[in-house]
Amino acid sequence: MKNKFLKLSVEEIKKNIGNPDLNSILRLVTEENGYSLLSKLNNSIIKKYLKIAINSKHIFLYILKEKKEIIGYSLFARNAEALLEEFDQLKFDILFDLLIKFKFISILNILLALTKLDLIMINKRELKKENKILNLNLLAIQHSHQSKGYGYFFLQRTLKEIYREYLKFNYVACEAPNLRAFKFYTNKCKFRYIGKKIRVGKNFFVLKKRYK
Repeated sequence: MKNKFLKLSVEEIKKNIGNPDLNSILRLVTEENGYSLLSKLNNSIIKKYLKIAINSKHIFLYILKEKKEIIGYSLFARNAEALLEEFDQLKFDILFDLLIKFKFISILNILLALTKLDLIMINKRELKKENKILNLNLLAIQHSHQSKGYGYFFLQRTLKEIYREYLKFNYVACEAPNLRAFKFYTNKCKFRYIGKKIRVGKNFFVLKKRYK
């Protein structure tokens, strides 16, 4: 069972990324993270978003490779505020892109996030800054490689590296957009349910686990 993980490698993307790798992550965003706001944007903005993440001191972008092929990626932020601050420079590009595509529900969801009204169904004590919570913002595994333990392996490896190299966090928080993701995080990764994040159209499960 463990032998299948020997052909996998986990890498952090820092500073530079070639177009082939950038396009591979782009495909994962659009094909596997269809619930996310990022996937609703045009390819040019998604690439700008990823490049900002790569050059940020507060965001950590990792890829999972099988031999030379990227089959997964994950994006973490030191906290929710850092995520919003880093991507503030793209706000007008994002708004214009959503407007011309008539993605009004996505715009409403952005407003909910900016005003923090999306958090009213979560106990504020669960998300206190003093708790040192690392945010798992996005995670995707290529469809053909799902349900094989790769997601759990990838998450454990990235959390260990972030804790060792960058940030001594106590908890990890994430969002599950559907029941399948909810079961992965709760059953496989031992997250616990702490509430729902309000979204127009469909609420997200908010989950949290103690790390150290």
